[in-house]
Amino acid sequence: MDIFGTIIAPFKWLVSFIMVAFHDGLSTIGLPAENGWTWTLAIIGLVLVIRAALIPVFVKQIKAQRGMRSCSLT
Repeated sequence: MDIFGTIIAPFKWLVSFIMVAFHDGLSTIGLPAENGWTWTLAIIGLVLVIRAALIPVFVKQIKAQRGMRSCSLT
């Protein structure tokens, strides 16, 4: 395995785990497992989890931008 594959492997595993967990959960509550809508909703769930995980990074970025803007105005 190359270096890029080695670095990406844990992320690939985590994304796969989250998607399958959402799919299994949706199948458990009654959606058909072979239906494309179940996978679509699993992808939407994955996107929401990733967006929620990135909120702290977005907040830091906004604070840093505001700090740079106020320093340049004085």
